[in-house]
Amino acid sequence: MKHLLLSILFLAVVGTSIAQTTTGQISYTMDFSSDNPEMAMALPMMQGSTMELYFMPNKSKIDMTMGTFMKMNTTSDTKANKGLMLMEVMGNKTATEMDLSKADKDAKPEDTKVEVTSETKEIIGYKCTKTIIRDAEGNEVIMWVAADLKASLKGQQQFGGSQINGVPLEFSTVNNGMTIHFIATKFNKKVDKKAFNLAIPDGYTKVSEEDLKNMGGGM
Repeated sequence: MKHLLLSILFLAVVGTSIAQTTTGQISYTMDFSSDNPEMAMALPMMQGSTMELYFMPNKSKIDMTMGTFMKMNTTSDTKANKGLMLMEVMGNKTATEMDLSKADKDAKPEDTKVEVTSETKEIIGYKCTKTIIRDAEGNEVIMWVAADLKASLKGQQQFGGSQINGVPLEFSTVNNGMTIHFIATKFNKKVDKKAFNLAIPDGYTKVSEEDLKNMGGGM
């Protein structure tokens, strides 16, 4: 009986730790498609694109490499309501400091509907639930969300914001007529705290959030 109780306690502790995974690094592959002939011609340049998501309590970072011509790095600190986006396009480097409190003011949750279905599948060892997000214009995004992974994704536009209960391990976005499909391939529980540095590196030109929008920056 004593060994049985210890076994039950052990399983309970392990189960709790899995359900409360709040630190990690997820690697994603990216596939591209487009019905636009001009966009389709650029698809070979996008081969080998990858995305890394780093997260720990109150902090997250996305490190994305799109083919050979673009790199984008977005770091968010939700406790400080600060973020930093670094972009490098064909050698041109820009840095944008973000006020995450504006994201709350600009967001309109009532315009977005989230449907959590009963359909599930496993991705990199995590149970994911099919989640459908619809905006006011009727646009629809399907995400496979792992509820056992908890991350502060405020400021990370790709991941559906605070309305998503967990971390999407598979999803698609549409950007300028190109569909980008993301799927997680690897998870690592260890994260270096230095990854969440909000200092602007040397060699980057600082631009405002408004200038970034006018330039068409972001995803």
